[in-house]
Amino acid sequence: MTTSSRPDQVVGPLTVMRFVLDPRVRAEPYPYYRALREQQPVHHSAMAVTLLTRYDDVQALLTNPAVESNERHANDSLGAGRDGGGLLSEAPGRLLFRLERFTNRGGPNGRAFAKMANRFLILMDPPDHTRLRSLASRAFTPRVAEQARPMIETIAHDLLDQHEQAGRMDIIEAYAYQLPVIVICRLLGVPESDFPRFHKWVNDLVVGLDVISVLSPLAARRANDATVALDTYFRNLIASRRREPGDDLLSSLVSASDDGDRLSEEELVAFAVLLLAAGHETTANLIGNGMWHLFANQDQLDALRTDADLGPNAVNELLRYDSPIQLVQRIATTDIEIGGEEVAAGRRVVGLLGAANRDPERFDAPDELRLHRENCQPMSFGFGIHHCLGAALARVEADVGLRVLLDRHPNLRCELIQPRWKPTMIFRGLRELPVAWG
Repeated sequence: MTTSSRPDQVVGPLTVMRFVLDPRVRAEPYPYYRALREQQPVHHSAMAVTLLTRYDDVQALLTNPAVESNERHANDSLGAGRDGGGLLSEAPGRLLFRLERFTNRGGPNGRAFAKMANRFLILMDPPDHTRLRSLASRAFTPRVAEQARPMIETIAHDLLDQHEQAGRMDIIEAYAYQLPVIVICRLLGVPESDFPRFHKWVNDLVVGLDVISVLSPLAARRANDATVALDTYFRNLIASRRREPGDDLLSSLVSASDDGDRLSEEELVAFAVLLLAAGHETTANLIGNGMWHLFANQDQLDALRTDADLGPNAVNELLRYDSPIQLVQRIATTDIEIGGEEVAAGRRVVGLLGAANRDPERFDAPDELRLHRENCQPMSFGFGIHHCLGAALARVEADVGLRVLLDRHPNLRCELIQPRWKPTMIFRGLRELPVAWG
């Protein structure tokens, strides 16, 4: 079901623009990662972007105090000229990385998404990041995620009940995308009657988190409009929780404090929106990609079916094998060295998480799916101070989602012949995954 090209079959170098525009790379990036790692593991693009492919180098990037997540220190004039393969000139390339390019591209709400995104934890740096993460982590803990396991199981069964008689469904649309939205809405205390609206808003908003989306004015408009709708909705819900706190995550976030310091309304809204958007796409792709590769590796699928305790380790291996988040970006604030290479201040450094997770120096036989792999620590949720705060919840959702699906349908079969991948650069996920049973 999957392709596995050798490095010598890869035509041309992996460059920033090729990664964005070449559908062959998006469909099967791992041979390109492997070729780049073997030929030029620290790749300096002329577009002021450096690509990292080795696990240790990506880890070093994410723990380096001399890099930042916010792009205010980015210097896109560095290295003007051709981008390695020379697919596009320097100027169009810059479109892909500047968050403010959403400005005036999305109708009357032109700057809504960019303003909201600048308040996301993933784009903040110390000391603001330290303060906000400390406050948010008091309410959103691994314990909260584990305590949600029974609720997640109930939601998974409810979703499958809707398609039981039909004998078939699209795992992506009917299950993998629905599960995390319903879970986070219930955790936040969103009334169930509003769930359908949230599903559409989140779908429209998620495109704004991927850099390719800025090339589409329509996608930008939808992301901006969804941002305004979610902002208004959560401000009203926060006001309600301030008056009458409930037994939900939003009430806990409202009351979370450190020596009297609390999250502001803008910070609360941004955190709730980030939970919805990033958590939704990551978990959906983890479940969808995971099932696709399990179908392609029947021995591993059988192992997961028969071993009730394999779930958590299987989720880690599926995260490693085909990461739902393929890259992270940082900006060098001073001249630094990574992987024996000099990186100039102002340069964008992209850690290719998908490449790091297939590094043979870190993982034995990295191109093989092995659910029993020992000491499997993928880079898929980042590392260091920006390690994903929702990682524990995503792991529980995937563990439960896969287990319930396989337990309910022991004869589940895949009806997809040729996969179609979403045209996104940061997120990696299937457009559909039709299955049948009975």
